[in-house]
Amino acid sequence: MPTRAIAVEQTHNRGGGAVYPLGELKSLRSLADAHGLKLHCDGARLFNAAVAAGVPPAEYASLFDTMSICLSKGLGAPVGSVVVLSDPAMAEAARVIRHRLGGAMRQAGILAAAGIYALDNNVSRLADDHARARRLAEALRGTLPGIDPARVETNMVIVDLPADADADAAAGRCAADGVLISVLSPRRIRLVTHLDVDDEGIDRAIAALRRSV
Repeated sequence: MPTRAIAVEQTHNRGGGAVYPLGELKSLRSLADAHGLKLHCDGARLFNAAVAAGVPPAEYASLFDTMSICLSKGLGAPVGSVVVLSDPAMAEAARVIRHRLGGAMRQAGILAAAGIYALDNNVSRLADDHARARRLAEALRGTLPGIDPARVETNMVIVDLPADADADAAAGRCAADGVLISVLSPRRIRLVTHLDVDDEGIDRAIAALRRSV
């Protein structure tokens, strides 16, 4: 199959919430234009990137032909994503495809209202999530040498466990303490801060991880 598009995830999940620098994205735009390719952004955590880097979301968006934005995750809406398209014909095609895949929904206004509230009220507070993630990384650094606080740019902390550790077992022990963590591989876990994790929650997570991992 010929390459038709380049896709970028902002922020990068498996990269530990790393932010694609604006300069790199501009270089990708130039590369795409040179080869007649479309450029798509999976903006799952676009607003985390905007807050962390101080780059307006519209400036990121201006570089892409298409973009998806998640309204849940850090923004705190219960459900919902938005597809943003630069071409009206492409937007209409997307609506048709959505219907064919079962994505049509009546009485969706209550969900739209939650998304609007999230965009109006929960963007600037993402900085709190970033600060709590860094605090989590710093606090666990002595217990878990596999944490590098310098790599925590947004709301994710990636932890490489010692060779004799078991990520699934550690996750089970943390869950018993009321702290949920993601298992990425047999010896790698991911910690994510979000709207529902306050300072007290970070304290609980630190204590649980020290006991369990």
